[in-house]
Amino acid sequence: MRRAPFSCLFSAGAALYLLAAGAGGAPKQPVYVGVRACGTCHSGPGMGHQYSRWLHTKHSRAYATLALPEALRIAAISGVREPPQEAPACLGCHATGFNAEPWEKDETFRLQDGIQCETCHGPGSEYAFEDVMRDRAKAMEAGLRMPDKKYCMTCHIEKGSHVAVLQSPQLDVEKAWKQISHPSPPNPRSGSIPKPASGDASSGSRPKYAGAHACGQCHSKPQYGRQFSVWRMSAHSRAWAVLALPAAAPIAVAAGVQGDPQVAPQCLRCHSTGQGVGSGGFLESFELDEGVGCEVCHGPGSEYMPEAIMRDARASKSAGLREVTRETCLGCHQSAHGKPFDYVTALKSIAHPTRTPSVAASPRYKNPLRLAFRPGSTRELWVTCEASDSVIVVDPLKREKIAEISVGGHPTGIAFTPDGTRAFVSNRHDDTVSVIEAATRQVSTTLPVGDEPHGLLTDLPGKHLYVLNTSSDDIHIYDVATLQRLKGLAASRRPWSLALSPDGSRILVTNSLARIPPLRSPMVSEVTVIETGRGTVEDRWVVPDSNLMLGVAWHPSGEFALATLNRTKSLVPMTRLMQGWTITNGIAVLWRDGQVDEVLLDEPGLSFADVTDVAFTRDGRYALATSASTDRVAVLDVAKLTALLRRATPHERKHVIPNHMGKSAEFLLRHIATPDSPRGIAMAPDGTTAFVANTLDDSLTVIDLASWRAVARIDLDGPGEITQLRYGERLFHSANVAFRRQMSCSSCHPDGHVDGITYDIESDGIGVSPVDNRTLRGILDTAPFKWEGTNPSLARQCGARLAAFFTRSRPFNPEELAAVDLFVTTIPRAPNRHRPLGASLTPAQRRGKLLFERARTTDGRLIPPDNRCVTCHNPPYYTDRTRRDVGTRLPSDRTGLFDVPHLTNIYDSAPYLHNGMAATLEEIWTVYNPNDRHGVTNDMTKDQLNDLIEYLKTL
Repeated sequence: MRRAPFSCLFSAGAALYLLAAGAGGAPKQPVYVGVRACGTCHSGPGMGHQYSRWLHTKHSRAYATLALPEALRIAAISGVREPPQEAPACLGCHATGFNAEPWEKDETFRLQDGIQCETCHGPGSEYAFEDVMRDRAKAMEAGLRMPDKKYCMTCHIEKGSHVAVLQSPQLDVEKAWKQISHPSPPNPRSGSIPKPASGDASSGSRPKYAGAHACGQCHSKPQYGRQFSVWRMSAHSRAWAVLALPAAAPIAVAAGVQGDPQVAPQCLRCHSTGQGVGSGGFLESFELDEGVGCEVCHGPGSEYMPEAIMRDARASKSAGLREVTRETCLGCHQSAHGKPFDYVTALKSIAHPTRTPSVAASPRYKNPLRLAFRPGSTRELWVTCEASDSVIVVDPLKREKIAEISVGGHPTGIAFTPDGTRAFVSNRHDDTVSVIEAATRQVSTTLPVGDEPHGLLTDLPGKHLYVLNTSSDDIHIYDVATLQRLKGLAASRRPWSLALSPDGSRILVTNSLARIPPLRSPMVSEVTVIETGRGTVEDRWVVPDSNLMLGVAWHPSGEFALATLNRTKSLVPMTRLMQGWTITNGIAVLWRDGQVDEVLLDEPGLSFADVTDVAFTRDGRYALATSASTDRVAVLDVAKLTALLRRATPHERKHVIPNHMGKSAEFLLRHIATPDSPRGIAMAPDGTTAFVANTLDDSLTVIDLASWRAVARIDLDGPGEITQLRYGERLFHSANVAFRRQMSCSSCHPDGHVDGITYDIESDGIGVSPVDNRTLRGILDTAPFKWEGTNPSLARQCGARLAAFFTRSRPFNPEELAAVDLFVTTIPRAPNRHRPLGASLTPAQRRGKLLFERARTTDGRLIPPDNRCVTCHNPPYYTDRTRRDVGTRLPSDRTGLFDVPHLTNIYDSAPYLHNGMAATLEEIWTVYNPNDRHGVTNDMTKDQLNDLIEYLKTL
């Protein structure tokens, strides 16, 4: 491509910025100026109508297409929660500068212009001057990028979500390169976007044209059907640009037009807004190049455009809003260049909806998780329902649903004040606790808490509320009366559930993820012990070789508690699966003096996968535990369990019993079958029944504690239909796929996320190529999969690979595999806690962003493009989906080439690197990047590295 002269005009703000930057002599931070700034020179025949050529490309409509129903379907199967036109995952490839802050964008820049010049050529404020652009080296030094075809594939690489909905073939980059080419003529002459005619001399008091973008200030909103985007996708928006096409010239000549059709009044009358006979004036917001805008049909809008007037039909009509009729269209379309015109068909093609189209309604399930009886009432059992964002109140005597209360996103834990007047519900996706007045069943206030709150309870006097924040690994304590936060306590990794001792003096907190051990070392989980009198951490009990400690309950005597756990043999190759010894499942006995015993609930031929919750009967003789992946409740004889431990030797208690799959026969009385995925348990106050939440059946099971039988199923009013997605969710959480039912997919990916473990998966010998477990949240469009990038699709990952290395049997038939594949792709990311949607960067995050995107070291050396952070980790998923050698290969690894991981919500998936050897983000560069092969970081100060990490947490 030839260099084009460039001398565009910026807003006053940008001009002042450039002068200030130049005067100070400091390195200038380029800002986006927008495609119209580029078009001020790159228009007209002297420049090959480059701006008009862009207007005709799909790039100019890339943002607008996110308003289509297809975009909503793509977002839905990708686990994208936000509307596509607001979602970073979508905007990353559909809009220039999607992640730029306001200060990085000039007033001339508009996100709605889609993929603009600066997506490919870089922010233009520093090179957007003719004297700079005429010197290629000088322009490149000022930030001009000249992309190659590989750069196009950053966004145009095949995406599973787009193929599934659009059936789009893989991009032919050679063909596409020709389609978007915009060469300059041999002797380029700088052009410009024409200005509108001034209008009649008498137009001063008449309504003026404001332009389609002024209309779009309101009509781009979902409540207006995103009508502005609908217009952007219509031929009307390109009516001016079409005059630059080669086909326009002979038509213009035949009509007697001399010169460039884009400035000819005869052509502009029907190819632009406000250029007809008797036109009025124009507001500064008006742009001629918008083509046929809203006001061609509806009249100049300066008087009716205020929202208050537009909402009043009579007032808007009086202010000049015109009704569109057949004659309105025929003014231009009747016998236009010999083309036939069908008014009815044309009207349908340009119809602009009054509300946003939606994806076909899907059944909304309930997904009950936790249960609690309201103190002082025998008629109210409250159940948190994750999928419906609600709490359901059940009458345990009538065994029916009696009420449903809307709360925040993904409600999980529930607790009452001792007098039963208030309920507290933790909302994991909102980082809040809903405070509910129990008598009226109304949410009275919403309490901001930490990251992804889960378990919560009030102390015995009812003065303090304890909230576990799973993602920030801490515990917040609030004053119940004032709802003010009193203090925070450090937990271990992902605090999950908590239990108050019978005397009220202690709280035990389970942490679902084990501490991060040194490489190739055993896991250790923690139970955090809180002394309630002072509200301090009294002790941290360790539970060796365990993970996924979820449920916890104190024995009525206060002598000990039980906590559920998995014992995952992460240091042993998967070949041991045939011995039933890859993932074992059991409970910990937490003695009051801090001693910990571990006992398996598995049997030699049948495992008790994913133990989730535990509860004691009122008399303490029995305990019930749920297996979320084998759909059973285990009944334990507590006296026999404690007797087994007391008569064992210290060696047996430490080394034999925790791994003995036959010991459960000594204390396990029976199993009670339930519907899909039993999790939470609650004992009725009268001690006669237990209630179990069947998460994937939208029901409760009622267990008679005298006969140990399931005697009733309480329907929580979920949809009866089982969709393919729901079917996949059930399969994902079922251990039926695995040999001896040891585990389900969710055993390693709880909540669709990570268990924080490094596995020795392959049957290639002990310790060869260990790999860190990776999240499944939002991974659909990040193929290939596995650290070595050997799996091209999720179907292969969940099918052939699962059978070969995990289940030792064919896990799914084709129908099941398709359902699991669909469920996995729709697992969403949690909202980013370090940068909520639309929030500005903090000063530290902003400095980190500059480091992430930098091209030079602190002493001015050029960083090779392939060693820049943003090259491999480019947005929107922050992966280029290639394999790279960043110098982290160890003697135990077969290769040094590893798949570039996506960085979205990276703060929430420690440990890091392919084998989990980096416990923190800092260690990636302070310990494991000595030769600057994983980005150039050794020139950074400690503060700079901290800034970089603060930015990474926002991705």
